[in-house]
Amino acid sequence: MYGSLHEFDIRSLLELIERNQGTGQLLVETAHCVPTPQEGERQFWLISLKDGQIAYATDNNHLPLQRLQDYLRRYQMESALERLPTIESIFLPLTSSALIGRALPEYNHLWLLLERHVLEASQGKKILESMIHETLFDLLSLDQGYFVFESNTVIQPQLATVEIGMALSKVTREIQQWKQLYPYITSPEQCPLLTKSNELKQALTPSAYRSLAVACQGELSLRRIARYLKKDLLTISHALYPYIQRGWLHLLDPPQEVPQKAPSPSAALPKVVCVDEKHELSDQMGYLLEQQGYEKIIVNDPIEALSVIVRSQPSLILSPLEMSIFSGEELCHCLRSLPAFVNLPIILFVPEHPDP
Repeated sequence: MYGSLHEFDIRSLLELIERNQGTGQLLVETAHCVPTPQEGERQFWLISLKDGQIAYATDNNHLPLQRLQDYLRRYQMESALERLPTIESIFLPLTSSALIGRALPEYNHLWLLLERHVLEASQGKKILESMIHETLFDLLSLDQGYFVFESNTVIQPQLATVEIGMALSKVTREIQQWKQLYPYITSPEQCPLLTKSNELKQALTPSAYRSLAVACQGELSLRRIARYLKKDLLTISHALYPYIQRGWLHLLDPPQEVPQKAPSPSAALPKVVCVDEKHELSDQMGYLLEQQGYEKIIVNDPIEALSVIVRSQPSLILSPLEMSIFSGEELCHCLRSLPAFVNLPIILFVPEHPDP
C-alpha cells in the first residue's frame, strides 16, 4: 500500500492499520515514495507495527544513537553505549532497507543493553515508548509527503508495543496545545539561548536557575532538553514560554556542522578558559599558559563560564573541583552533554591550601 498524504493523512492511515491488525513497516517521507541514492538525503520516518500496534518508531533527523544516548543520560548510563561491541542489524530485510539502514542501530543497541542487564526491562520499555511518542508528534504535524506500507515484515526481537488509538489521542491533544505557543516557539529543534541571566536568576529558585542556565546555552534543542530533564517536550516548552516572550531567552536554529578549515599561520591563539571563582589560580599559572602560546580567559562565575565556553570554543578548560554553584565534576557533565564539547580536555584542580 502506498500513496500521498494529500489523499490519506497519517492519523487515518494508522487507524486503518489498527483496525486491520496490520503487521509491517510504515515508511513516510517528504519527497518521493521510492528514493534513490542519487536524489540525496531526505527526511523520513519509520514505524514498525505488529498486529495493529506500534513496536518501534524513528526518523533520520538525528544521529543514529544520539536519541538513545540522550535517554540513557536520565539513568546516568550515557557511557554504556561506548562499551558495547559493534553489532549487526537484527531486523528482517525490508524493501527500503537501504534508506532506513542508518536508523536501525538505535533499536539494536537498546536491545543489547537489555540483554546485558545494563537496563532493566521497565527502563527499556519507557525509553521505547518515549521514542514512539516523539516520532508520532512529528508525523501527525505533517500535511504533505508520501507513504509506503510494507506488510508482513517484522522487527525482531520485539520489546513492547504501544496501542495506536491511545497514542494518537494523547499526541493530538499535545499538538493542539503546542500550536498555542506560536509564533514564539515553532519547532522542537530550536535551541534556547540564555541572554538575560540576571532577570532569570531573580525569577527562579537557585536550583531551577542552575538547571535552566546549564541547558540553555544555544547548543541543545528543546527536545533534547526535555529528554535530559526527564520531562516531555510540551512541559518544557510551556515552562520556557514566558521567558522567551520577555526576551530573556532567545530561540536559535539548530547548529549546523561547518567543514573545518586548515589553520593558517595568522590564526588566533588556542584558548584556555580558567574558571577561577575564588581566585585560586596563581599568576604563575597564567604566565605559563601565555608562554606556551595560549590565550587565557578568566571567568569567575561558573554559570557564566558555560556561555563563555560555548562562544569561545577553547582548547582546554581549567576548573576547581569544588565551586559554590556546582562542582567541577558537574561542570564536566554539563559540557559533555553538548555535542561540540564531548572530547574537550578538562583539568580539575584543588587549591594549594584547601579549607579544612
